[in-house]
Amino acid sequence: MILEALHHFLTPAAKEIKTLGFVRESIAIEARYKRCRHAWKGHLDKCQQHILTAASDLKEKATIMIIGSGALHDAPVDELLLLGHRIVLVDIVHLAKIRRKYTQNDQITFLEQDVTGLIKPLFDWQEGARSPMATEVRNKLAKIDLVISLNILSQLPINLIKYAARQNIPLPNDFENILLGNHLDLLHNLAPKHLIISDLERQYWVDGETAKRETALPKNICQRLQKPCDTWDWHIAPKGELDKDISLLHKVACWPHAKQESFSSLA
Repeated sequence: MILEALHHFLTPAAKEIKTLGFVRESIAIEARYKRCRHAWKGHLDKCQQHILTAASDLKEKATIMIIGSGALHDAPVDELLLLGHRIVLVDIVHLAKIRRKYTQNDQITFLEQDVTGLIKPLFDWQEGARSPMATEVRNKLAKIDLVISLNILSQLPINLIKYAARQNIPLPNDFENILLGNHLDLLHNLAPKHLIISDLERQYWVDGETAKRETALPKNICQRLQKPCDTWDWHIAPKGELDKDISLLHKVACWPHAKQESFSSLA
């Protein structure tokens, strides 16, 4: 814990990013990966397999954007680089070890970006303020051939909702639906092809049985996405991680889409 706290202090990020917990969360996820890499292997392999499949028909030197790139355990970056593709890594914060690994590679671009466009406005909240979704991601790059939303869709509202509750900031009743719907629209507008990987359900297990289930995505978002091409289990927190008796399992799904399959037509 002391090392994680020091890492948090030394990681550069805007005040609002640290206050809402995004740096702490990134460091904690990396620490959990080190403890749980065996339990995570099946999930990480599945993510990498679907990304490589989505990229298999791209022309050489295509540009691939990965939103929610994190520590890249679930992204086959080295394989994509060997295929000659350019990669844009988008996340709220990039840990130092990832920057050190790829900072000299001219095929890699790092983009630290709040893709919701709502973190700073929420942090600086004033009653009656209205803030549109960010368009910076779309504007900073001329052409993207494939965009991937990687294990981030269900996570987008969580820290925002928690912060709003702590600060007694009112949010619309349909805040989560609006936020996730805008993310789907962003993906459609960024590239002719997009791939979404997200958890669908969280299951808490006790003594080998499911004690509690939670849906990870609102019903109308699932309807927009329609039927996934694949689903699998992610043993994200084996027993002892969250509680000595409880383990957490995510049901994860994958959706590939092309431009002609616009989300508005799938709604």
